[in-house]
Amino acid sequence: MSVFGVWMWPQSVRVSGAQAVVSRCARMGVTDIYFLAKGLAGTASYQSRLAPASHEQDALAGLLDAAHAAGIRVHAWLTSASDDHYKALHPESGRCHYTRGRDKGLISLADAGYLSYMEEIVRELCRRYNIDGLHLDYIRYNHLLYGWSEEDMARYAAAGADPAHLRSLMDAAFCRGESRPDCLFDAYRAGDPHVLALAAARRRDVVQFASALTAAARAEKPGLILSAALMPEGAFDDTAFSDLHYGQNYDDAAALYDCVLPMAYSKAYDKDAAWVRSVAEGTLKKGLRTIMGLHAYDGGTGPSLKEDIAALHQTAIDGVCLFREGAFVPAFADGCRTTLINTLDQPITSILPGPGETLITPENAILPGEDRSITLPCAPDTLRAFSGEAEVCVYMTRES
Repeated sequence: MSVFGVWMWPQSVRVSGAQAVVSRCARMGVTDIYFLAKGLAGTASYQSRLAPASHEQDALAGLLDAAHAAGIRVHAWLTSASDDHYKALHPESGRCHYTRGRDKGLISLADAGYLSYMEEIVRELCRRYNIDGLHLDYIRYNHLLYGWSEEDMARYAAAGADPAHLRSLMDAAFCRGESRPDCLFDAYRAGDPHVLALAAARRRDVVQFASALTAAARAEKPGLILSAALMPEGAFDDTAFSDLHYGQNYDDAAALYDCVLPMAYSKAYDKDAAWVRSVAEGTLKKGLRTIMGLHAYDGGTGPSLKEDIAALHQTAIDGVCLFREGAFVPAFADGCRTTLINTLDQPITSILPGPGETLITPENAILPGEDRSITLPCAPDTLRAFSGEAEVCVYMTRES
């Protein structure tokens, strides 16, 4: 695998400093950082002339300097169609829930004003910062319950769907006291022309939005690596769920991006490493250059992360990316001597070096921001760590 990436929030740079966070990434062998340049709040972690700043520090500039000096690529990560700031200024741009209206910071994928704004955000990043890639997230509908404004219904009707028929199915799925969303998916699988038209319209909304942003990026910076974080359901042959819920189809993605990062977060889906491999194989089958997004945050553990990575070794993927830096504990093993860097906001109170070993409780907890070297009773094959009774995720690297 040629790529080892991490998703990174700006707080990693603000808490640790750009040089320190890049140093630990380099020590882990990271090749690519997907850095959150504009998040769900709509604020920017760089000096933008368009979006309000999330902090006075230009975290992106500092990270770029340190990362490039270490030979690490930096991709500007945008949560594309979710923006609390823009929605507050332009409430009519909001994505419409089936029963609750425009209730969140989600933006309609068909809102022309927001799309123009995002195109300018992309141009600004490409012109002012020496980024290596543009990474699009939330480049989809979030749920089948969203996308039901009058304008949305008009687009669905123009695509060939009967609005009354769609409403009857939506009511049966979500509004009659019993949630039966399978009735829509079953109708899709049975070839219901109105449901197929609904899915096609939602896919078209996603493609048009993504196409505008990727075109803006390519025009400004032809060599930029264009990628997207994708929901994992689209990797499988049955696309009813992904086409209807998300409007996000892997065949569409193949024409849009240089590579994709399926978010195969095993523990979030109550799945195992074999499922992670199946997502990878399904994505490759769609003709996509693939970097697998893996579960390295709450719910993930040292053993589960190791198993997920091991399951991918014999596939043709380009690499893996961990979600996220700052949410797992890097550990560096040199024989029995292991150094842990506590990047979390809670102390590490105990360590389990492996199956059959005794839980080790340091005399003093490893505090947030602290590095600690510990001599273990064995050279660990994997490592588990705990904050109180809660297990935290560990990514372990062997240094000898």
